[in-house]
Amino acid sequence: RLKTYAGGGLVLQSQSASSTSRTTTTSTTFGGMGLSDTITCASTDSKVLVIVSANYVCDSNNASVTFTTAGFQLTRNHSGISETEIFETREMLNFPEDSGMDMINGGTISITYLDSPSSTNELTYNLNGLVDPSTSTLEVTAGGSGQFYKTMTLIEIGA
Repeated sequence: RLKTYAGGGLVLQSQSASSTSRTTTTSTTFGGMGLSDTITCASTDSKVLVIVSANYVCDSNNASVTFTTAGFQLTRNHSGISETEIFETREMLNFPEDSGMDMINGGTISITYLDSPSSTNELTYNLNGLVDPSTSTLEVTAGGSGQFYKTMTLIEIGA
């Protein structure tokens, strides 16, 4: 028998999805970055802890720009409900001169978000990305396929 402790919830289930596939975009609007996972909560009172980690590179592609921005968005959806943004963040590299030099901004995007979906439907969580300006390229799982992992872990926490 599992115990619930005062001030905390009970972990009801956990699962993880991972990929080494390389996903790129030059879009200035959010689109899928090849990482998603689904979970079905036992109760509408449950919360879902979403943990995302992925390597990325944002490349100016030698364009004469003064910045590059990699944007990331976490969304949730289920049947009958459109995709809903639940978290957004952006990483920017600013270079004061637009000399046409290649600017590369890279790192690891890490998102930890506690969601309250109020649903017992199957929920799908997605990592989306965008780049600004459109002359740049965002690559998630930088370095090529098979070199790095991108992961999403979903943990259902009962009330």
